[in-house]
Amino acid sequence: MNNRQVTTLWSQLLVEEFIRQGAGFFCISPGSRSTPLTIAIARHPGARFRLFPDERSAGFYALGYSRATGMPAILVCTSGTAVANYLPAVVEASADARPMIVLSADRPFELLEAGANQTIRQQEIFGNFTRWSFQLPAPDTCTPLASLLSTAGHAVRKSLGSPAGPVHLNVPFREPLVPEAPDLGHQWVDPVRGWLESGEPWNRFEFPVKTPSPEGIDTLREILESAENPLFVAGSIDRSTDADAVEALALSLGIPLFADLTSGIRMSGDCRPWQLAFQSEAFTGRFRPDAVIHFGGPLIGKQPGLAIRNWKPRHYAIVREHPERFGEDHNVTLTLEASPSMVADALAGSRKAKIGMDPDPFFEAAALTVERTACAPEMPVNEISAARITSRLIGKEHGLFVSNSMPARDMDTYAAPSSGTTVPIALNRGVSGIDGIISTAAGFSAGLEKPVALLIGDLSFLHDLNALSLLNHAWNRVVVIVLNNGGGGIFSFLPVSTEQDVFEACFATPQSFSVSSAAETFGLGYANPRTNREFAETLASAMEAGRSTIIEVTSSREENLKLHQSLKAATVASAGLIKFN
Repeated sequence: MNNRQVTTLWSQLLVEEFIRQGAGFFCISPGSRSTPLTIAIARHPGARFRLFPDERSAGFYALGYSRATGMPAILVCTSGTAVANYLPAVVEASADARPMIVLSADRPFELLEAGANQTIRQQEIFGNFTRWSFQLPAPDTCTPLASLLSTAGHAVRKSLGSPAGPVHLNVPFREPLVPEAPDLGHQWVDPVRGWLESGEPWNRFEFPVKTPSPEGIDTLREILESAENPLFVAGSIDRSTDADAVEALALSLGIPLFADLTSGIRMSGDCRPWQLAFQSEAFTGRFRPDAVIHFGGPLIGKQPGLAIRNWKPRHYAIVREHPERFGEDHNVTLTLEASPSMVADALAGSRKAKIGMDPDPFFEAAALTVERTACAPEMPVNEISAARITSRLIGKEHGLFVSNSMPARDMDTYAAPSSGTTVPIALNRGVSGIDGIISTAAGFSAGLEKPVALLIGDLSFLHDLNALSLLNHAWNRVVVIVLNNGGGGIFSFLPVSTEQDVFEACFATPQSFSVSSAAETFGLGYANPRTNREFAETLASAMEAGRSTIIEVTSSREENLKLHQSLKAATVASAGLIKFN
């Protein structure tokens, strides 16, 4: 076979094995050196793919797809800075244990560090943020095709392993790059001929279920049996089965459950919004758990961590399948690397339910305060009401994606309980950046195959503006709710806001771009409702229509700060309604 045929077959077999391993969604960015891979994907009937002019956007789109499906999307790019643009998404995927595979085309070794155009040292470019990084040889008949197939399978396995995360395969190609039909009768193909005809992956892999040890369960049962005032905390949880099991355990044992938005429980009809109570130092001073069991990963808000630091409970246990260290205060006394649902099932009946306090009067008063202060129908729509109304209108036929900074905090704190339906919710909380948010939401929609509501701040919107080009597509039905307060509203809540000589110029990031013009540029619908009633009607209509549009909520940083302060003061004041026995 000539070089063109070898390169063509090499690329076709690599793509074929990825698809057979279940990783058949490709995010392609245009380029010359990746031509063999791109054409192999485009001509494969089993491949799903999208084209992205911007590799950074493609990386976050792949991340969103992974959040929805639990499977890696495969990123394909040319050589040079193209692959470097994946770094922010790779970092987020690594920090939050999300599968992703980067397939970067490269120049062959003889062109490296020799002045060749568009050539950098790509091997290990992502450093320690990958679960596996591997340099393939340039296509050649001296390399057994079986090794190529096992490399593709191993890449998928490492991406899905424990912890899951990004994998990088760097694939050099020599010119010519345009494909030519290979000779499948060549002896080089003989060892994989059975695989070609079978339609099966070259090898299969299974991951062991992380069953809790009997000793670990015994220890947890002893902790719960002896505890006078236990607390459950649910952080980031991936599977709804785990979330449902943790919630059911808390209800059956009568143990308060602090559920973070990322747990999937926060908007459940049976969940109490303890975020409101934890804003009160008087409450956290009186409610002092002697045992805390934390299921899942990190939380959005700081209040629970601060409270646990002050409480110094005798037992602070972590239950999650992630093997990495957890607990920034280094106060964890027990760690179980196990399935949360299996642990929850094993703890059933471990103690008799006790009535330790009655929080219902507080929650009723707090909900009424939020509704009257921020959410009355004829009031101007604001950042708190936008989050609360959105949480009420999202159903099981939708998804919800929430940007970092204030949108995440407002949704976590002020979301209203749903009607009992489970809503897919996602955030980029691995490193909590504001980059790539629109792209991630678009990928989340593609993975869910559902319309998604995105709650996003104006700076995050501006940061990923070119991703609006993705939304005029049947796979990406995203209703973008832009909270436009003319800058970085979260900085008004930080101590640096008192440094008036530098605050506005160096932190607040004032901006005056036109959201409506952006919608027009990318051919998207646009609305700018003024009242809560108008916002609710506009959002309901947009979600029902199931097509992408932009809803701008206009506010000011000053008014937003005042509203949050007054609402927090009113909520804190009503925390005294919680009755302790």
